[in-house]
Amino acid sequence: MSVNSWFFTKFPPSRSVIENDVRLSFWKAGYGKMFFVCVQDTAPFACTGEWGDAEFALEWEPQNYVRLKMPAPNQDLLLAFENVLHHKALAAYKENNGVVVEWRAKNADARFAELQAAGVAELERLNK
Repeated sequence: MSVNSWFFTKFPPSRSVIENDVRLSFWKAGYGKMFFVCVQDTAPFACTGEWGDAEFALEWEPQNYVRLKMPAPNQDLLLAFENVLHHKALAAYKENNGVVVEWRAKNADARFAELQAAGVAELERLNK
């Protein structure tokens, strides 16, 4: 099983199954102190998470996108997600007193153009 299998899985509506699969993916990648609580058990799935002192929110639609929301930039958390997803993030930007980092499995350039057109604050391309 690939470490990032949760990104490709269409889960049944079961919070415990989702939490367990996501958590084990991170633990197998060496991030053993990362914990997740599922708050949305249908697509787009959503979890809140903790890793040490870092709190974050995670939203994803299988095989399409991942959005990581953090109160402030956290390079270690970003690298952990990039390692587990085996993919560099597309972009980061500010939103509602926090930072959002997005990964896209397809149509990355179109999504970046959409973010530019929307005028999101402090947009930065990360995968170039």
